[in-house]
Amino acid sequence: MSKKITAIILNYRHQKDSAKCLAALKRTDLGHDLNLILVDNSPSEANSRYFTQKFPGITYIASPKNLGFAGGNNQGIKIALENKSDYILIINPDVIVPEKIFVPLLKNFSDKKVGIVAPAIIHKQKDALFYGLEGKVNWKLAKPEHRNLQTLDSIKPVISEFVTFACVLISAENFKKVGLLDDKYFMYFEDVDYCLSTNQRGQKIILDPSVCVSHNTSSSFSKPTDKLKISFRSHLRFISKWLHGCQKLIPFLYAIFLYPYLYVLWTYHFYKYNR
Repeated sequence: MSKKITAIILNYRHQKDSAKCLAALKRTDLGHDLNLILVDNSPSEANSRYFTQKFPGITYIASPKNLGFAGGNNQGIKIALENKSDYILIINPDVIVPEKIFVPLLKNFSDKKVGIVAPAIIHKQKDALFYGLEGKVNWKLAKPEHRNLQTLDSIKPVISEFVTFACVLISAENFKKVGLLDDKYFMYFEDVDYCLSTNQRGQKIILDPSVCVSHNTSSSFSKPTDKLKISFRSHLRFISKWLHGCQKLIPFLYAIFLYPYLYVLWTYHFYKYNR
């Protein structure tokens, strides 16, 4: 029996990126049967016409306001679950997928304990290409730390503490057990949070480096420092949610000193190179 798969793209002022992502998804191994939902956190009549005309059959959701990553995607997840989807792909609009993505990722769900599967993500750091893989939380600082390699040491699936949700395939059963994304995180940390909740419920998270997607990061912020304010609030929520009592002290102090330092540093570089 074939499985019903829905892909959710969250758009925020990235019409061209979202269109490229949708086109790439339709060219994939299961693209002909794929259900597509575009949640627009920056909706307009022009956007609605553009996406529904260019991609007939797509479900276009005009968000009542910018609800952030978790809140925006939750709108699409609810509809996908109501429509009896078996698996839901959450994908950023600036991610481009290869043709063979769904068939290899779906194989990991033969283990009924697997709830989340993610590919490796190729991205740039200081003009060098890296493979973004799984991550672990440094609990002394409540700091998520990703594994990034310039060369893959293996393409075997890896059981993980968390994976990034720039591109991730999640089973409907996992959503039923864990619930939706925590929309109290406007942006950042929501993927780590959801993975930890998944682990708590005995579900496995898999990073499958046999599949690689490209993440050409596009920013919605006019200045890079703008995202620090959001990340800071999310970090504080993460600490408050997952640590208790005196466990919070060092992580709180770390966050309180880290973000002002980054703000000063990034501001200096922004004005230095944008005069």
